[in-house]
Amino acid sequence: MPRGERRAALPLSQEFSTFLDLVRLVAAFTVFLGHLSDPSLGGEALRGFLPLAKSAVIAFFVLSGYVIAWSAQRDGTATQYAVNRAARIYSVALPALLLTWGLDLFLRSYDPALLRSAYQLVHPWKYLPLFVTFTSEFWFLNENAFSNIPFWSLSYEVWYYVVFGILVFARGPWRWWLSGVVLLLMGPRLWLLFPTWLLGVAICRFHEQHALPRGWARPVLVLGAAAMIALKWSGIDDSLNDAFNAALGGFPAARLRYSQNVVGDTLFALAVGTMILAARDARLSLLKPAHAVVAALASVSFSLYLVHFPLLLTFGALLPRQCLAIALSTLAVAIAFGMVFERRKRLLRRWLLQAVKRLQSLLPSQAQHRAG
Repeated sequence: MPRGERRAALPLSQEFSTFLDLVRLVAAFTVFLGHLSDPSLGGEALRGFLPLAKSAVIAFFVLSGYVIAWSAQRDGTATQYAVNRAARIYSVALPALLLTWGLDLFLRSYDPALLRSAYQLVHPWKYLPLFVTFTSEFWFLNENAFSNIPFWSLSYEVWYYVVFGILVFARGPWRWWLSGVVLLLMGPRLWLLFPTWLLGVAICRFHEQHALPRGWARPVLVLGAAAMIALKWSGIDDSLNDAFNAALGGFPAARLRYSQNVVGDTLFALAVGTMILAARDARLSLLKPAHAVVAALASVSFSLYLVHFPLLLTFGALLPRQCLAIALSTLAVAIAFGMVFERRKRLLRRWLLQAVKRLQSLLPSQAQHRAG
């Protein structure tokens, strides 16, 4: 294939699309249940989900790498890629950030002891630039987005999108210079989990060229699921993480924050990746009847992931230890939030494209030609 041309993205079968949506939905709900297990919310019965919550985010990373690699083929140009990614992220992340800010202001007046991030509310202009640029995890920065702890993963994923986009769409030496500069800005914590995201990219690239025989695909899918369960059930991943931390004199636990469990996270990512690798060719026809329901629920999973934590804190303060009421209230608001804002990404995409066109109209024709 000549340089500069890209193979069109192969359409995803309904069964495989449903499988990917199911992974996304289960991961988001696992994170939700893990945070609901906090004793202050009355969720002690759910404490088994807490160690699964971080692993669920790693599943998001693998899935994200796959979906972004697949989507980039459809985007075709750097402009389309950047606009589509920005519309997807900001259509939910910005409203989620504003919601968190508002809820935290309420909680500070209701009960200041509930918030660890109250200092950010005093001088929000110092911290908002970090949150809206997703740079709060660069190098050894340690800033959660107000009380919204799950927001950390966007500070990883968004910059993985940037590096990947540069490598795919940039040309000549600039590709390596720009990607190198971005990697240098990101810092070691983001580097450590980048391979889990790139695993999804690698699986997508494999699917472009190869297919597993059905006789192999289904056993491999089961093997991946069994490996995932075995890792968490046996605690092997935790033991390896502890050994890694001890070997480095406690540095990972003290300084690597959300990347401190990189050894176990990488193994979990390999198990999830094995399932995704096999699922496309396993022809999971039993998922067909569930396609509409799973797709509808998955369409608000990003919102559930991104707003559930500040909602749990708020309803936990208003409804102390009433776990079921807290859970249902949080789910209701998160779903409503998703139905409003996740559907706004098309509108935001249109605005961004119009802004890019206006900007390009101001550039010299030669520069426009290069940008295209």
